[in-house]
Amino acid sequence: MLSNDVVENRRGPPGVNSRSLSSAHSAADLEILREIENVYFSSPVDFDAARYVLEHAPAPPTCESIEHMFTKLKRQQQVVSGKALHLISQQRDNCDKEFAEIQNIRTQLSLTLQTCRKAREHLRTASNHLTMSTFVILANFRKRQIIRSVLKCLELIRSLRSVESDVTELLNKKDFYSAIELILKSRKAAAAHKEYACITDLSNRLQDTLVLTEEKLDSVLSSLCFKFDKDVFTKLRKAYGLLGKTQAAMEQLHMHYSSAVNESSVAALKKYTGEASIDTKFQNLCASVPSGKAPACVLDLCENLFYIMRSYYLLVDWHSKHDEEPACTNVFDIQKNVSREYIRQKLKAGLLRIWHDVQGKVSIFLKSSGLEDYPFEKFVQILGVLRKLTQIGEVFCGDKSDVLEDFIKTQSVVYIQNYHRGRLEELKLFLENEAWEQCPVKSTFNLLNLQEFKQFKKYLNRSDGVVTKNQSENASSVTSQDDSVYVTKYFKYDTSSSPFDMFRNENTTNDDIFGLEPDMPSDDSEDEPDELKRDFVEENDRHGYATTGNNEALSPSKVRHSVIVANTTLSVLRNCGQYLQICRYLPQTALEVVVLMNQLYDYYFYTVHTFFTSDLDVSSTTLYTTKLTALLKRITNSLENGGSENRHFAGPEQPHHLDLSSESNLHGLSERIVAVESVIFLAKQYEMLQPYLETMVAPHQRLILEHFRDNTLAVVADLRTPVYMCSASKSVDARTALVAMSQVKWDVKNVAVEHSPYVDMVVRKLQVYALRIENISNRVTLNREVLNSIWTVVSKYVIHLLVEGFSNATKCSNGGRGLMQLDYTQLLLKLEKISGLKPVPHQDYVDRYVKAYYLPRKGLEEFVVEHPEYSTKHLVALVSCACENKKDRQALISLIEEKEIPN
Repeated sequence: MLSNDVVENRRGPPGVNSRSLSSAHSAADLEILREIENVYFSSPVDFDAARYVLEHAPAPPTCESIEHMFTKLKRQQQVVSGKALHLISQQRDNCDKEFAEIQNIRTQLSLTLQTCRKAREHLRTASNHLTMSTFVILANFRKRQIIRSVLKCLELIRSLRSVESDVTELLNKKDFYSAIELILKSRKAAAAHKEYACITDLSNRLQDTLVLTEEKLDSVLSSLCFKFDKDVFTKLRKAYGLLGKTQAAMEQLHMHYSSAVNESSVAALKKYTGEASIDTKFQNLCASVPSGKAPACVLDLCENLFYIMRSYYLLVDWHSKHDEEPACTNVFDIQKNVSREYIRQKLKAGLLRIWHDVQGKVSIFLKSSGLEDYPFEKFVQILGVLRKLTQIGEVFCGDKSDVLEDFIKTQSVVYIQNYHRGRLEELKLFLENEAWEQCPVKSTFNLLNLQEFKQFKKYLNRSDGVVTKNQSENASSVTSQDDSVYVTKYFKYDTSSSPFDMFRNENTTNDDIFGLEPDMPSDDSEDEPDELKRDFVEENDRHGYATTGNNEALSPSKVRHSVIVANTTLSVLRNCGQYLQICRYLPQTALEVVVLMNQLYDYYFYTVHTFFTSDLDVSSTTLYTTKLTALLKRITNSLENGGSENRHFAGPEQPHHLDLSSESNLHGLSERIVAVESVIFLAKQYEMLQPYLETMVAPHQRLILEHFRDNTLAVVADLRTPVYMCSASKSVDARTALVAMSQVKWDVKNVAVEHSPYVDMVVRKLQVYALRIENISNRVTLNREVLNSIWTVVSKYVIHLLVEGFSNATKCSNGGRGLMQLDYTQLLLKLEKISGLKPVPHQDYVDRYVKAYYLPRKGLEEFVVEHPEYSTKHLVALVSCACENKKDRQALISLIEEKEIPN
């Protein structure tokens, strides 16, 4: 008889390999085979191919159609013959093996026949020579053998019955490989004894046990998504390899990771939403998180997602260490390498897919959480969490997180714009309630003394005033590398901590969160005074910043340097410091932040101009420079029709408590000084920031900074003229002075030796004005620059008043012109002593006008054309008095009127 091993090792009948056929046949041959009718493949006994062809010959039978049919049949025969030959040659080796096996079977049958013949001969001999007792012994021996076989089967049944408990015990010990191996061996043993009915039932139960074991393996596999254990995964990998399901397990594992991302996201949100339905969509769940709990929620969300990313990172790291490619020696090695490469590519793609899922979950939450309504510190904390998440993504898969970065920038810009609207509303309220009193600060005070600019001292407090791009970015580049090492540490080691633990530490600063350099130690003398740490500085807090030791105010002539700022000025600077912190944490929003900072300055500048030029009663033709006019027009248009972030933002209303009409305080001169000089001080602080801001924005965006510096900051000093003119124009009553000048006879024949009486009257008014300025110095520490600015405006007013009075003269002789020169010379000498200005500015304005009376006709024409600073009235009066020829006088007057010089 043939042994069981020989029977089991016999090969099946040779067959057609569809894969080899598909690779061997060309498309054309396959098409021809499909065109062959099925009837041609019938048995020759039942089918006559020739008769079938003749019966289906084309009708009518033409040579061409018959030739075409013949060609087609011939081609089909060739293809069939070729394919048959190919199949024969392809299966030749298998045929040879089968023939060899048949010969082997024939040989074994011959040996078996000989063995049977010998056995029969031996039995015949035994029956002739042995006794009956011998046969009894043989029968008993045979029974013993049968009993042993039965006992062996019973032992097998007993062992099979205990497989379930053994497998459960092995699974509890996480010995997955042994459990699977035990089940497979038991199934093989049960398959060899199917003749027993109980074995058949056990075989079915073993199949169920195998299914349950695979479910247990899948459950353990899914748990690795939250906390990767390399030892457990190694056992799982061996178990799945024993099952031949390594690739399937990897596919299933990736599905588990996708589910884990969803489950972790929902779990993080449910802590803050209370009882939520299982079917609640994630987006709806995000919307139900209270705004006050959103910062803590996003922290938990990112932390939960990090644990999943770390688990997957460790999974990839395990494969990179344990799946090294061996040398390919046979077909099985090649198949293993293909499977290994497939898994490697799957893991690589899984990195990006999981990271995109994480970004998607965080983005959905942030879109639903209303970031623009968060307090500043909470918003900064969320920015820090998102920045840490982007660092995690870069370490995790090398992705630059463009989606998350763009979202952060977009949301940050929205938040900054919303935050800016709040600051403008706050600034509007401050300005409407500002008392315009000078804050007591040191003469060396600048923005670096404010707490908000503490971290910028190392960039702004430079002797050369230059901040390079490398210096401003050096810290961030170094800390960026440190952050990568810091984040990688949490990936490499499977611990319960995470990079987000720092956000739960109350001692963590914003610089720590963003990985920036710690603040440099500074001199205590530069620290912010205690008074400035409050939102407002009370009047009774004033002390000796600008006074002597006995608290007596210094005389204006003794004050060299002073800083004049208002409470609102400090508020604007503090807001700028917060804006710069946003720039520091989000460099990609630098341009938007700079523009909003500039809007704060524009609003402050515009308000000061609006408040303190509302009572201007002097023609503004010579008071406003071209740049100042363009600046005010731009700001007005921006407030009325500006960008979407401050569209139609109303300017502040004129405060009722601001008294600008009292003559005793020079019509609010102290308030005007504080307002204008605080704007100038603010402009200087902005100029100090310009080098640092240039390093924050892109090179092509620096034109915005240059334009703001040249057309806004550089124009601020021009605001002094119209504001101070509101007070200076009331230093001398114009109507009284003009009446006094009109009483002077300008047509005298002889040159006078004494000046006119109106000069003394104007000088007395100026002396009173100077005394009141001295009194104002008790409230405002006036330095020489401020005093010169005030007296420059006063001199401008007085000189224009002289020209106005001179132009009212209907008749003027040479003696009268000499008297004019004497009057204004005497007045300017007195004004020079009172004001301290040497020389008095703008005196050329009256000097040129008086000397023009002496010009001939051609000189007058050139004067009229070349001096548009004089009004039409002034020029007409000059021509009327200086030109005696009526025809020439009319021609010059026509020339003046044609020029249409504005009044």
